[in-house]
Amino acid sequence: MRTIIALLCTISCAAVFIGGCSDSSAGPESPPGPEFRDRTTPANVIYNLELAYEEMDVEEYLDCLSEDFMFFPSPADLQDPQNELPSEWYKSDERDLHENMFTGPDAVESISLTLTDITLEYDEGSPDDPLDDTWVYVEDVDLRVNLCGGGSFLATAPSEYWFRVDTDQSGEGDEIWWELYMWFDAGVPRRGGGSGRTENTSWGIIKAMYRSP
Repeated sequence: MRTIIALLCTISCAAVFIGGCSDSSAGPESPPGPEFRDRTTPANVIYNLELAYEEMDVEEYLDCLSEDFMFFPSPADLQDPQNELPSEWYKSDERDLHENMFTGPDAVESISLTLTDITLEYDEGSPDDPLDDTWVYVEDVDLRVNLCGGGSFLATAPSEYWFRVDTDQSGEGDEIWWELYMWFDAGVPRRGGGSGRTENTSWGIIKAMYRSP
């Protein structure tokens, strides 16, 4: 935990991290932004996850996740004795930390996120049961979390996403919807360390900074 706290303190000392970002004066009304998609494919779930992060929309982010969702921090983060991370956490933890990150008093200023396909693997499961099909997407990550007052975190390690059919929800015409039920963080950045007020770290560490004690 000391490493996590040190990372946050390094950035927050450069940034003003009091009460979140202040609202700027109202300007012209912005045009409508992109719309979230029905979860008819795993690719649409990935799209919604990206958009929910950039819009900092907690409910749309959580809609991507199954009720029994599990996130697994990277082995490198778990093996670091200075990081007191749990070996896994759940949807309730994801709600807690994203409410803190997106809308809490110490919410971030803005987020940019791009996920790019590396590999896609399909498992048909039982030929007689389309509801047990699964997909595994490995995505290249380019995540930048900008803090109020300056400074940012950068995560560039790939993530692995496991998708299955959502048996609780479907489209208006009974189209099959998909949900993310497991997420594995690779943890090791694909580029070197950050510079200036940018701290290069893992997505799991960024998320862990916003988990409630």
